[in-house]
Amino acid sequence: MRLQLVPDDEIDDWDPWRPSAPRLRPSASSRLNALRRSFYEDALSAIGPGRPIRVATYVFAARGVDVDAAHAMLAEHARDRGWTVHRDRFTDEPTGGPLPARPQFNRACRHAGSGFADGVLASGRGAMPTTDEAYESYLRWLRDRYAFLAFQQPAIGGTPWTDR
Repeated sequence: MRLQLVPDDEIDDWDPWRPSAPRLRPSASSRLNALRRSFYEDALSAIGPGRPIRVATYVFAARGVDVDAAHAMLAEHARDRGWTVHRDRFTDEPTGGPLPARPQFNRACRHAGSGFADGVLASGRGAMPTTDEAYESYLRWLRDRYAFLAFQQPAIGGTPWTDR
């Protein structure tokens, strides 16, 4: 977990006569990652035993990204975890504005929140809304509907191309 220094003006009980260790708090990204993991575990515990976990894949495709390959990698990751991939997949492409719009991510979340899937599987935080506030509101909205947001974990031990 990443920590950041708490500025002196935010410390209420600071005593200038008593030296103390600097105060630290989780960074915004660490806090949101912990929140996502907690909501993920809550959603998985709400799924009945023996019922397969269904996910929809979401890709935020920058220019030059092979969308089909990105979805295939997410589907392979889901199958490796024993999850079922829903037939609907969602893809956004950058629009060139200051804040990239992600209408398909919104649709993927509504899809999971409506019960068609248990969660949304994406490549990582870079595919999510750019502001921490918007990202947190999506996490909380999904949690309220017993759905989750999961990220593809990096491959440990290399890839078939580097193992040769």
